[in-house]
Amino acid sequence: MTLFVNKGNITVAVSEVFEGEIGLKRWECVQVGHHSNVEKRIEEFQGRGWSLHTYSAAQLRGSEINHYLLFEKDE
Repeated sequence: MTLFVNKGNITVAVSEVFEGEIGLKRWECVQVGHHSNVEKRIEEFQGRGWSLHTYSAAQLRGSEINHYLLFEKDE
């Protein structure tokens, strides 16, 4: 199952993946528009039991840069 939700300048994608013997993991990818929001999002998700798996950034147009955070959580 994958769910995409757009909340203002943040796009969230949620999916569940079965990873062999380690069991069910939940993954959540969060698009953060401005880099000043990255730290707040990481703290928010870690406070809810998520672990940051990957951080990346991509430049789209001119000076517009989107930041992506991929979190994981054991279910």
